[in-house]
Amino acid sequence: MPPRPVNANEIGHGPLNWYESLPPITRAYGTVLFVTGLLQTFKMIRVFWLALLWSRIYSHFEVWRLVTNFCFCDKMSLRLVFRLIWLFTYGKTLESQTYQFEPADYLFMVLFGAVCILATAGLSAWLFAASPLFVFNADGLIFMILYVWSRNYPDQPLSIYNLFTIQSFYLPFFYVALEFLFTGAFPWVALVGIAVGHLYYYLYDMYPAIGGPQLLVTPTFLKNLLADWGVGRRPNTRAAPVPTGFQAFHGRGRRLGAN
Repeated sequence: MPPRPVNANEIGHGPLNWYESLPPITRAYGTVLFVTGLLQTFKMIRVFWLALLWSRIYSHFEVWRLVTNFCFCDKMSLRLVFRLIWLFTYGKTLESQTYQFEPADYLFMVLFGAVCILATAGLSAWLFAASPLFVFNADGLIFMILYVWSRNYPDQPLSIYNLFTIQSFYLPFFYVALEFLFTGAFPWVALVGIAVGHLYYYLYDMYPAIGGPQLLVTPTFLKNLLADWGVGRRPNTRAAPVPTGFQAFHGRGRRLGAN
């Protein structure tokens, strides 16, 4: 059978090509949220085991909850679809453009956000023992990413459902207001994500720009770890020798008359 002719317009298109074009960290996190949402829809997992329940962490040492609470957003629904769209749109831009040559910095930003959200959740649980606010915190990470994107690209005009246009800086706050209007519940986790995003942006960009020290520095081991996985580059830890003295006519030092 002769080979089927391939249309040039088909090359590089399609869901699989789009998925593979996503940067690795954003793709991995979005995949986790999609898979857990799909499994919950078909009742194949109990999200109870993913939730951030401090009593279970203290009494049963279920420390995985410190991570898994960021791995579930919602079952298959419009809410999950919109979260994935935001993550794949704004997270992709941050990872592939703002942190194009340093993906470890992007991962460090996400880890910093997760730690700050956990600290806020722990404080909330200590002050309000029965508070169910921070059981699942993927929203916090997504809104943090959205806010950091809006600070890096603050002047872009964005069309909202082709109805009106807003400046990109206000996009996170618009989505918070929209969720409040549609659900009637105050989106505390999203607001904490925005606050954490502002803290990160201030410490990483604004504070050094006004003369302060760089307080947030990506650990070398994180860069090496990603480099071992084929993501990013390994930092060069070997310093080049610094020449001393006048070097313009510096030769190999052979003595005159020697063979």
